[in-house]
Amino acid sequence: MEPMTMWVVLGVGLLILEIFTTSFYSIFFGIGALVTAFLVYLGVAEDLTSQIVIFALSSMVSLLFFRKRILELFTKNSKEFKEIVDEFAKVSVEIPAEGEGKVFYRGSDWIAYQKEGKSIALHSKVLIKKIDGIKLIVEAV
Repeated sequence: MEPMTMWVVLGVGLLILEIFTTSFYSIFFGIGALVTAFLVYLGVAEDLTSQIVIFALSSMVSLLFFRKRILELFTKNSKEFKEIVDEFAKVSVEIPAEGEGKVFYRGSDWIAYQKEGKSIALHSKVLIKKIDGIKLIVEAV
């Protein structure tokens, strides 16, 4: 496989990965890989060492300068969303003391965890205390 093709595949793969992780990290490494592919195409980076340096630098620069701005853009309105706080849900997958489980709320399962340090049994009723991204923080009732 040609170096340019490899960088394009890596870049697109990382961009697709970002869709599933929503952490806003892999998108910048995907951008770094696509920048590297472009520079390989232009003939600026012909050897592997220069390609790796370009990949690392472009990924880190984009991460440092743009991640905070993008996070603010996507989380700006999420702080105001409190519709489901103080609502009740039912545990559909046991929530271990130091781990994640699932709760059933309004027709779908949500990833949930609790901060009390005790596990919450299957089919228990819980109170939704906070929304943490796409996860719910709950407490046993």
